[in-house]
Amino acid sequence: MRTEPLPSAADALLAEADALLARGRGRNAERLLAPFVGREPENAGAWQRMARARLDLGDLPGALLAAQAAWHLDPYGVESLFWLSRARSRLGDHAEAIAAAAAACREDPGNPRLHNRLAEAQLAAGLPTDAAEGLRCVADMARYDADLHVTYGMALFAIGRPLSAREALGRALAIDFGHAGARAALRRFDQAMSTAIDAASLALAADEFAESLRVHPGRPSPRRPGPGRDALGYVARVALAWFLAAIAGVGILEVTGLLIAPASLYLTLFCAAGAAGCVSTLARPASRRGAGG
Repeated sequence: MRTEPLPSAADALLAEADALLARGRGRNAERLLAPFVGREPENAGAWQRMARARLDLGDLPGALLAAQAAWHLDPYGVESLFWLSRARSRLGDHAEAIAAAAAACREDPGNPRLHNRLAEAQLAAGLPTDAAEGLRCVADMARYDADLHVTYGMALFAIGRPLSAREALGRALAIDFGHAGARAALRRFDQAMSTAIDAASLALAADEFAESLRVHPGRPSPRRPGPGRDALGYVARVALAWFLAAIAGVGILEVTGLLIAPASLYLTLFCAAGAAGCVSTLARPASRRGAGG
């Protein structure tokens, strides 16, 4: 009777690190891995996981050091090239990030995760046309990879093809209906399209969206408003519309003689409308506030 070999202590530790990373516990994974890579610095898999943990923690220089250690141990391994590319992108080293991702794609051309990484690197470098073109054929083959279709949709929107971009996100949601990245991208599309009324403003919205995807060396990525801020802005806009309608209604009733409104009522309505307008403006993304000025 044939029995499966028991996992080694190193395999068990790496599996535990994978479980921690999957649950978003990068700090715990880093603490688990640090003494291990000290004892076994030749283990490329441990360095790969260390790079991922440090990226999750925002330690970009540390992530690059770990990714480089993995790459030196396994220069043709797609996993080492993947994390090296990702660390380089986050630091704004775009030529190196694209080169590492392209090398990974050459090593395993049928792996959609690697093509997705290459497209992400190109978007971070401000090359949305390259990203969209590179994913065009891959997207037809990778019908099971929701992440890739999200990246493809973002690349399409960035080159001014919003309808095709929404189709790509629709395919992502068909694969994974609860995909957080796809739903976040749809919200960003709606925000960008709210200022597009003709071809020129659509092109401007696409350019601003593409710029929002770029990573500039030495500059942190701009913080994007979360769902709570979006909801607050929506409520404020609805309230503003109701207050303005109330002011108009009171004015009409007073002109027709059906109501004699005290000055305090107008003052209250105008103050409420002003407050709602301020909240609505502050809750909008900074890029849209600038466009409006």
